[in-house]
Formats: sequence, C-alpha cells, structure tokens
Amino acid sequence: MSYGLKISALLLILTIVTVVSVLRAQNATELSQARSGVTVQRFLANGHDSSQDVPTVDAETVRSWKNAAENGDLASQVNLGIAYQIGTGVAKNYTAAAHWYREAANQGDAAAECNLAILYHLGLGIPRDDAEAAHLWREAAEQGATVAQLNLGASYQSGQGVVQDDAEAARWFQRAADKGDPAAELALGMQYMNGTGVQKDPVRGVGWIRKSAEQGNAESQFWLGSAFYAGVGVAKDDVQAALFYRKAADQGFAPAQYNLAQAYDSGMGVAKDVTEADRWWLKAAEGGMPEAQYNIGLAYHNGTGLEKNEIEAYFWLNLAAASLDRAFVRQFRDNIGTTLSPAQLADVQARCQRWAEAHQLAPVAY
Repeated sequence: MSYGLKISALLLILTIVTVVSVLRAQNATELSQARSGVTVQRFLANGHDSSQDVPTVDAETVRSWKNAAENGDLASQVNLGIAYQIGTGVAKNYTAAAHWYREAANQGDAAAECNLAILYHLGLGIPRDDAEAAHLWREAAEQGATVAQLNLGASYQSGQGVVQDDAEAARWFQRAADKGDPAAELALGMQYMNGTGVQKDPVRGVGWIRKSAEQGNAESQFWLGSAFYAGVGVAKDDVQAALFYRKAADQGFAPAQYNLAQAYDSGMGVAKDVTEADRWWLKAAEGGMPEAQYNIGLAYHNGTGLEKNEIEAYFWLNLAAASLDRAFVRQFRDNIGTTLSPAQLADVQARCQRWAEAHQLAPVAY
C-alpha cells in the first residue's frame, strides 16, 4: 500500500534565515610572496588541513628551512610552520607549526598571523583562544590580508574572541568583499538581506550574493536561487531559482540538491519529473539532509521514481528518524520495519551505524 506525504517545503528561505558564519581561512596566495626558497601557498580551509595545490617538499628542504628559520629568516619560518601543519617533508606537528608561525608573526608576517590564528581558533597544538585568534586576524587584516578581514568580520558576527558587533562585522566583510572575496561577498550580502549591522536592503544584498555566485560559490548560488524563489530583492522567477539551485546542486551543496528535487517534484521552474526529483533527493539524502532521507525512503516504499525496496526505505527512514523529531516519521519507519525479518533489520541497523560513523553523527538507534 502506498502512503505517506512528502516533506515538500523548500528549505532555508532567505526571509527566515540569519547570516551564516564564515569563520574559516581561504586560499590566500597574495600573502605568500616569493621571498626566498619555495613558499607554500595554502592555508587551513573550513577547519581542516588542506594540502591541495601545496608542493610536496622533501626532508632535506625542510632541514634547510629549519636552519634558515633558526637564523631568523622570515620566509623559512612561515614555510616551516606550514610544513609542520600539513605534514610535508616532516611529521605533522601542530605545536611546532604554532611555534614557527609565532616566530614569523613576531616579525609582522600576515600569512603567519593568519595561520597562527586558525590554530588558536581550533585549538590545534596550542590551547584554544578565540581572543588571541581575533587579535592575530586584526593584525593581519590591518595589513590588508583579505582572509584575515573575512575571519575578523566573522569573529565580530559571532562574538568569538571579541564583543559581538554586527556593524563591525559588516565593516570588515565590506573590506574583503571590495577585493572580490566570494565568502565575504556572501556574508555582506546576507547582512543586507537580514538588516544585521547595516540598514536592510534586499536589492543590495542580492547584488553582493550575485557577485559571489558568479564566482562559482555554491552557497551563494543556493541563496541566489532562494532569492528568486521568494522574490526577495529580485523579481520572483522560478526558472531562475531552479537554475541557480542546479548550479549549487552540481557542486554537491545538499540544501540546493533538496530544493532542486522539490522543483522537479512540483514542476517549479522545470518540467515536472518524479524520477529526476528522486535522483536529487537521493543526492541530498547522501549529503545528510534528513528531510531528503525521509522523502527518498518514501519513494523506495511507494516505488515512485525508484524501484520499490522496503529495505532501502527502512534504511533511509531510520536515518531520517534519528534527526527529525516528528512522530509520523518514526511511525512510518516502524510500520515498514514490521515487514522485515530480524536478520534484515540487523543488517540495516549495521548500515545505519556505519553511515553515522562515516558522517560523524551520533549512533542511529531503532
């Protein structure tokens, strides 16, 4: 028997959301000037180490940097810090990375100040200290470091390490946005959308978000799609909404995948296509969206757009039930569970536990 209603409301509409924190470091090659030797031109990204585009160096190079760093060579101190941070040419050691960043920061190097701030913010190799992180970001921001201006703005926005001040956040986001930083353009645009720290001006907000979206920022593409859907700061246009949802969805942004699925399911801005809707709901479900997990479980149960499969239905509904505090989701899951054997239930539960561990979530229980 087919039953169950899709969770079909579009998510995260601009009119009900607050600005997203952007406390993170970005690629900031302008801070890594070629002073001497090989300069690694990458910072921490999104709270994780990133060695993409970072040249691999050997142990001999690291030894030469260490000799020069001990003699006060600024570039070598920065490079040595990065080598220890990402573990290239030497074993990863955040404490050592912090030491050499501190040495370079004491000479006023903005790149070192940015990276040391990230270590303080995350508590890697040194005790977490958001006040010191904000202080270091300010030092680098005042030298014109775009990434530091972005992160200092986010510090003021969240009140981490400084007294919360939306107007001051906007001032620093503006400085980074004026240099074309897509994350800063999004943050500033959202402040104008919500009237936080600046006078509310949705048209101006959409303008900044569009600038970021045009640089390929998936989150900005999602918000621009939401602006077109809601008709906030721009004329309502479902075709444009679906277009920008697709741009973000193609980059793996789960909320956009969910909204694109809803567009196909309802025929909003695209031709109605249940199979295509299920394809995008599955992608969003795999990305951790519990509403999409529920919808894809429903599709597997009803056999609409997907081949009927009660085991897959139970798997996705069990994941959804772990995050959605809705009785009907649990009831729906439990009703399907009565059709499965004890061995099938045990296998699904084991899959759910593996999925939760892979996505760093709490254990999923019946």
